[in-house]
Amino acid sequence: MSASTDVESQSPAGRSRSRCLDTFLIVSVIALFVMFAVALAGALFFAKHIEDEINARTSREADGAKDSLAAPLLQDGNAYKMQNFAYLRATESELKTGVMAWESFPYGKGQSIGSLYTYNKDQNALDIKESGSYFLYVQLSFSCTGKCQSGQFTVTFNNQHKMKEFTCSVSLPEQHKETPQSQTCWRVVTFPESNNRLLAKSEITGQLGDWKLTLNDSGFGMFLVDGLQSVRHT
Repeated sequence: MSASTDVESQSPAGRSRSRCLDTFLIVSVIALFVMFAVALAGALFFAKHIEDEINARTSREADGAKDSLAAPLLQDGNAYKMQNFAYLRATESELKTGVMAWESFPYGKGQSIGSLYTYNKDQNALDIKESGSYFLYVQLSFSCTGKCQSGQFTVTFNNQHKMKEFTCSVSLPEQHKETPQSQTCWRVVTFPESNNRLLAKSEITGQLGDWKLTLNDSGFGMFLVDGLQSVRHT
């Protein structure tokens, strides 16, 4: 048996099948990588787009205009993307250790949170209805309102099993003048089952003093990059 197997593996047909299999595996890996890279690039672009729209609305409101956010993502056949996307902004400027609170806001014809998600205000948790891989990012911006001491501010996102999914840490320097600090963290997280949950907890190290979280520029967003809903609309 062993001899016949060796002979077959050394035959032209055996070597040909082996090369075909190797080629197939290599092409499959490359194809998966390209698909994932394209999806990730789309998620980054989408997140940047809504962030720009939020900043634009903030500027318009500062000038006295009360127009709502434009809704280009609800046009040209892109309405489905909104159900895959969620963006929530921070609601408390004080830096402290504990559960962080967030809020959605009006966007286009609906809210800044799509139908794949619900936000539980009582528990400050974002419920995620579908399984899949999600691009998750958080932007944290800080301002010094007086005498600010050095320290670290860390936000950790835990799932429904109280396991860590994502952590973003910001080191803040000691200073006596208003020099804004900001940091953006991101990663791709995968939920193998439906009906998941994310809860954000903050932790401070050091005194920090008069450092405050800038609410208009601090929040987190999610976008489905690989899952049932994304497949339905591709």
